[in-house]
Amino acid sequence: MHTTSLLTARKRKGLTGEQLAKLTGVDRSTISRLERGQTLPMLDTAKKLEKALGVSLTFKRQRVA
Repeated sequence: MHTTSLLTARKRKGLTGEQLAKLTGVDRSTISRLERGQTLPMLDTAKKLEKALGVSLTFKRQRVA
């Protein structure tokens, strides 16, 4: 199974963060935090994003120094 990052998948679909938020019902600020690796999604959120984008996503949390 091929996985991709949320930011990459969103850009490939030609969507803005706001458009993805409206499409999925996931708050825009949550999408932004996920794209920057500041948080990890709840399972239902990840499934909504994957369904909307048609991909299997990989989420990695960035370490804060």
